[in-house]
Amino acid sequence: MNFILNAGVSNNNQHYINDKIKIANQVALLMSAVGLFYAIFSYVFYPTLTIYPVFCTALSFGAIWLNSIGWHNISRFILSTLVILLAYIYHGFLVQPGEDYITSMYMIEFSLTVIPWVLIDIREKLLLPISLFACYMFIFTQSWANKALSMELDSTMFREGWLNFASFIFGVLILIFCLMFMQKKKLQSDIENDNLLLDIKEKNEEMEQQQEVLHKNLEEVKAARIIEEKQNWVSKGMADISEILRQESGEQIYAKLLRAIVKYIDANQGGMYLVKKDHENENFLELAACFAYDREKFVTKKIEIGQGLVGQCYLEKEIIILKEVPEEYIIITSGLGDSPPSFIAIIPLIHDEYVLGVLEVALFHELEKYQLDLLAKLGESIASFISTNSLNIQTKTLLEQSQIQMEQLHAQEEEMRQNMEELQATQEEMQRKEKEYIQRIEELEEREVLSSK
Repeated sequence: MNFILNAGVSNNNQHYINDKIKIANQVALLMSAVGLFYAIFSYVFYPTLTIYPVFCTALSFGAIWLNSIGWHNISRFILSTLVILLAYIYHGFLVQPGEDYITSMYMIEFSLTVIPWVLIDIREKLLLPISLFACYMFIFTQSWANKALSMELDSTMFREGWLNFASFIFGVLILIFCLMFMQKKKLQSDIENDNLLLDIKEKNEEMEQQQEVLHKNLEEVKAARIIEEKQNWVSKGMADISEILRQESGEQIYAKLLRAIVKYIDANQGGMYLVKKDHENENFLELAACFAYDREKFVTKKIEIGQGLVGQCYLEKEIIILKEVPEEYIIITSGLGDSPPSFIAIIPLIHDEYVLGVLEVALFHELEKYQLDLLAKLGESIASFISTNSLNIQTKTLLEQSQIQMEQLHAQEEEMRQNMEELQATQEEMQRKEKEYIQRIEELEEREVLSSK
């Protein structure tokens, strides 16, 4: 049964077409039952008309077959006009020439004109008007059919008595049934629309939630990308400075380091101070490099411990941030240039808990935390380099001093060797002369002995 009811339903059809095909299959089964009833009725009362309801039953099943092969428009046109055609033929045979129409039959025919509205959607702008036109043509040409289909049949039972009343009831029932069926379909359609709207609303809410999740994920991805970019920026800065520290050495490196830092953080000015000792072995900060406005500045600057923000940074061993910079700060305290910046960062260069120097940068914009973190890490790397570089310089100085002393020792050694040779020569000369003196004395003594004899 389910196969018959869904005959012709296809995914290629629009939803409302499939719905009408299902209704057509149901109506076809109902019409086959009506045709069978009329066939039995005709066989009992009007045997000569039995063939027509039988033909109606056959065409009803034929309509289902037409639906199954995809000819659903032809099938629904046949079903829209089939029963009214049967009533049209009956009415034509029952009314004799000169007799009035049978009112109950006419009512049945008018009631059957509702069937096209059941089987055909109003959006089918060609099929619906054609079917309605065919139905009303049967009604308006009934007089012609009465003349053409004249047969001596007794129509009294349709004009009077229980069959007349039953025909009226049948016509009313057809009309009520069709209207109720359409109302039911409308209700089902409304329920489906409501369910569809509810489903759409749920899907919209689900989509909104998914959009929120997606937006949140995008924000997280964006935040992660920003964090990654910042980390890459810090890593690249560390790598660039580390490369300079690996390739360079000596006091001239500090100017190159400062220039690279100022350029990388997009600063305007910068200074690097190193811890030195005076003749009294007291610490002070000396400006080792100064860079401003894309050029190096060669100035001599000495800052006592605790003097200004640079000296204070040495004592506190903490980064000092100055966001409201007085106009006179650069000139009085920093000595880095003439244009007052809007942001100052002073970073201690700490190694093994000892402050070996101070880095100061001035900008026209504030540095973010990750940029300050880079400066702090660079401070540690530079401090480590300063410590190692200082040891290397001290070692080099000691080696140079040792070499000078060795050369002096070699010179003294050579001088002593020459003196020893001269001394030895002198001693040999003295020994030679001593021998000569002894020999001469002996000769003189011999002469005196000979002369005395």
